[in-house]
Amino acid sequence: MLPVFPGSAVRSAEAPAIAAATAAGDPQRFIVRAAHGLANVVLRHLGAAGLAAPEVAGPTPPRTAVRALRGTGVRGRRIVAWVGPGNNGADGLHALALLAARGAEATALLVAERHHAPGAAALRAAGGRLLPADGPRALAALAGAEVVIDAALGTGARGGLLLTGLDAVSPEAWRIACDVPSGLDADHGEADERVPAADTTVTFGALKAGLLLGQGRALAGELRLVELPGLLGPALLGAPAFSVLDEAEARDSVLSPLPGDHKYSRGVLGLVAGSPAYPGAAVLAAHAALATGVGMLSAFTRGTARLTFTGAVPEAVVSRRDEAPGGAAASRASAWLVGPGLGEDHEDLDAARRILASGAPAVVDASALAVVAPADAPRLLTPHAGELRALARRIGADWPDPLTRPVAAATAAARALHAVVLLKGSTTVVAAPDGSALAACSAGPELAVAGSGDTLAGILGALLATHAARAAAEGRALGHAELARLGAAGAVLHGLAARLAPGRGAEPLAAGLRELLGPR
Repeated sequence: MLPVFPGSAVRSAEAPAIAAATAAGDPQRFIVRAAHGLANVVLRHLGAAGLAAPEVAGPTPPRTAVRALRGTGVRGRRIVAWVGPGNNGADGLHALALLAARGAEATALLVAERHHAPGAAALRAAGGRLLPADGPRALAALAGAEVVIDAALGTGARGGLLLTGLDAVSPEAWRIACDVPSGLDADHGEADERVPAADTTVTFGALKAGLLLGQGRALAGELRLVELPGLLGPALLGAPAFSVLDEAEARDSVLSPLPGDHKYSRGVLGLVAGSPAYPGAAVLAAHAALATGVGMLSAFTRGTARLTFTGAVPEAVVSRRDEAPGGAAASRASAWLVGPGLGEDHEDLDAARRILASGAPAVVDASALAVVAPADAPRLLTPHAGELRALARRIGADWPDPLTRPVAAATAAARALHAVVLLKGSTTVVAAPDGSALAACSAGPELAVAGSGDTLAGILGALLATHAARAAAEGRALGHAELARLGAAGAVLHGLAARLAPGRGAEPLAAGLRELLGPR
């Protein structure tokens, strides 16, 4: 997992190290290291040797134009950077100097009269040039650029800077942000219309929360982290705002059967979902759960939805809704998924209340969230922002806005409800009652379709059922930390499956899951 910190915390934590380097007569120590990291990302993409900067798990594949540059070589590439007066601009100047020394045609566009003199000298010595950002020569350079670097403003900035010539940049150019897109709020991801979008953001020292939250999620593009040893002391950084779960960790959450396992010991998921008005939600959740892996699926539905479900999911044991959770078919359930397509009829919500009152491990989704109350039971709640607001109103809570402050909102809800809260979004936040939070960053825009949430719920139900069964066999209960990790893992798998789905919409997601989780 990669820890993520508010940009303001990173800025404060790095100040003593920068001051110490300056006092020791080496004021450019960290600037030069950051510049090497930025230049290496460009060099590696263009096919030259260089140290790789790890990519943070995310759904932002390079555009066709960016892919077309891969392996074309650095010599003769036209690389232009907007350069600001601070350390961010200094990073950009030194990176341009390194690229110019490898044969690139490097140009710095100075957005202010003040700039980093040593970086400017290094660029000139390497054969690069410096131009005012507001002249005709600057516009010509931008129009012909193949790589454009935004090194105007860093983490200390609030509000965008109108970059002269932004409209002149070719759609075919690879747009790179140095540390953060200029003007992005590095704490919360807030941005005004002047903040330029990047294809790639190369960030330094630590991941900044604003790159993964709010508008920053879309503006930052793919993320590359360049670590700068000695810059950030852990004691100065404090606890992370949240941590990012990666693909390997998410895959590891899917349990393989042990020798001697049978359908019951592998995990039985009790599914209370679907209704005559929303029969398809239960089917989508069931297909996702089976693709993720459970030993048995025991579904409890009613009316015409029961007929639909029985025909669509032949491997499930299907019972009447009123048999949950006390009937014979429910007795072996190791965990429950309650809510997808449940509707709001008294009969359906009563079933949800009975499940939650049983104290069994449960994923609580959609309309079942309307009957949630604080309880000491292993529960994973899966609201989107609107559902979290409705939940706050119902219990009289005053939580932060889940759209602008998702980590704070999810954490407040988790504490109040004594449950793990998975707040769905482009970056999904999973908060535990102790205040810790994880994030999943694999979701792409293809998941913004009806039924996608039902699929996620099915994945989460399968993970909960298999882990609850394994925990019971080991004589232990699931804790909040394990439940939060499963929630984040399920959200990561959901996003990754969408990339492999053989079609659009929610129905093909289960096939994408099977492809994702097949033999490795």
